[in-house]
Amino acid sequence: MKTRFVPRVVCGIFVLLMMSAGASLRAEDGPSRPSRTVPVEHPGQSKHQHKRVLRYEFGQGPRSYWIFEPADPKPKRAPVVVFLHGWFSVNPAIYGAWIDHLVRSGNVVVFPRYQNDVGTLPRDFLPNALFAIRDALTVLETSDKHVRPNLKQFALIGHSAGGNLAAQITAVSADPHAGLPEIRAAMLFMPGEVLPLREPKLSLIPASTLMIVAVGEDDLLVGDLRGRQIFAQATAVPRSHKRYVVFRSDRHGFPPLIAEHTAPTSANHRLDTGEGILRSFQLSLGDVNALDWAGFWRIADATLDAAFAGRNLDEAITDEEQFTHLGFWSDGRKVTPPLMSDNLDSIPRVVLSNGIRIIPWEWPIKITESSASAAAEAAPVK
Repeated sequence: MKTRFVPRVVCGIFVLLMMSAGASLRAEDGPSRPSRTVPVEHPGQSKHQHKRVLRYEFGQGPRSYWIFEPADPKPKRAPVVVFLHGWFSVNPAIYGAWIDHLVRSGNVVVFPRYQNDVGTLPRDFLPNALFAIRDALTVLETSDKHVRPNLKQFALIGHSAGGNLAAQITAVSADPHAGLPEIRAAMLFMPGEVLPLREPKLSLIPASTLMIVAVGEDDLLVGDLRGRQIFAQATAVPRSHKRYVVFRSDRHGFPPLIAEHTAPTSANHRLDTGEGILRSFQLSLGDVNALDWAGFWRIADATLDAAFAGRNLDEAITDEEQFTHLGFWSDGRKVTPPLMSDNLDSIPRVVLSNGIRIIPWEWPIKITESSASAAAEAAPVK
């Protein structure tokens, strides 16, 4: 069974990534347009307080991780953002431009490599990530070589399977014995569930957490099913602390802005570690555009600023239209902004809402797994 399963997964991922890439290519096949995006605000140089990014690798296999720290100047203490990669996207270069932006804006970024290869079981993602996060915080707190972590300013960003992990880790953090700081913000972009698990219960996500759940209208891989589930199941989080966002595609100009599954990737070859299945292909999909610096990055920055200042999202989003504004095309046409609400009923579904499933949900093995921190058992899957 296993030998048939692995090639099918890898081939399926390749087909889906090709379909995502094809969506962008088709957008360029029509008559050429001179319009290019002019962002409302590029969050780059004006916010970057540090000239360099230092990186350190720790551990081995699926419990290893990278730490990225700001330098020139080196701060004595800094907020910590854990960046959780998508399935098979273990190379930090795939998200390198975003990581570079976060670090040079003054944050320490921890990048857990919770997946070694196709042999890492989905049930191990959570304990692997938890181990890496705890170990990274210990390193930062105990070594004079590193920037000290400000544990009162601690947040998560996750993409795809990493978005799902971010929700799970936030739920685990509610346990006082979890060994995790209070998670001030959890931002989940195109979250997807490789293997459905009932634990940890997302109703445990603390009420104090600021939560952004974002999906893409052209996401063929996961759709919006898991995103809506997470948002709905985080019942302890009040509406003032969470927003659900649907990014929409805009093919008016060049490059077209396609809200598909790989849209949050942002390649930076300076952070390339040489790792990863389909590494070159994944890096080729990571062009940085207005969806990145005026969308994902800007919304994440605003959420971090609010969370670290002790404000909720109602207070941070005084002008919703401005908060979601992606800028204009060079001919003056407004870029199609995302839809955003604190109420799922007001947001339409995307197609395919459930994505194209590569892995059958009826997993043949009954799984019980206890996370090292929460002693949470994973019940048999549906």
